[in-house]
Amino acid sequence: MSPAPARRLDDPPLPGPVNMGRDEALLALRTAPTLRFYRWRRPTLSLGWFQPAADLPLEAVRARGGEVVRRPTGGKAILHEDELTYALCAPEEGPLGGGPAAAMRTVHEALAAELARQAGAEVRVRDDAVLASDVPASPWCFLDSSPLDLALGGRKLLGSAARRRDGWILFHGSLVLTAPAETPEVAALGREPDRDALAAALGAALDLDFRPGAWTAEELAEAEARAERHARPEHVLRR
Repeated sequence: MSPAPARRLDDPPLPGPVNMGRDEALLALRTAPTLRFYRWRRPTLSLGWFQPAADLPLEAVRARGGEVVRRPTGGKAILHEDELTYALCAPEEGPLGGGPAAAMRTVHEALAAELARQAGAEVRVRDDAVLASDVPASPWCFLDSSPLDLALGGRKLLGSAARRRDGWILFHGSLVLTAPAETPEVAALGREPDRDALAAALGAALDLDFRPGAWTAEELAEAEARAERHARPEHVLRR
């Protein structure tokens, strides 16, 4: 069988609330299986959906010109700066069936193989390994790895989180290019990744044919409305 048609979106660096609104719009409208690559206009600290804001340097990030947002997926805090972020939104079927953990392993194994090729070094799913970057009870995502995270040189390189709705799943994850000052112990790819190769690797693993596409007017309107909510302090600090 031929791969199913799917869409690839490459956004320019955008404000944090806009990025979060766009990710939410993908899952809310479920227009087409979509792989989105994006960056952040300013350093942005994102909190996991259920994470309290205490013990995180919100004001220090803002003082250096950054933003603070709350992600629509779970997990712990991430400082998005020199990194590539991806969002993958698609039906929970085929290679993405079997539940979020199985789907995430499929996604991460495909990314690990391609990132290892690009880095010229082993990139692997962590499984039961203990990473040098792990700090017990840390509020930072990249200092508290899980078995499905990707590691390079014994340190966390990439993590993802998921949210489900009406038979679709949204993954989004962060690939560190240069370690931020807040978590300097983590791994970093050290170069701009080949997005075309990453999209091809994911497409082959998921039986999806990612072709360049564009946002629909309905999606952009939905994303704008959701971005307004993400910009409100009461939403960021709701826990």
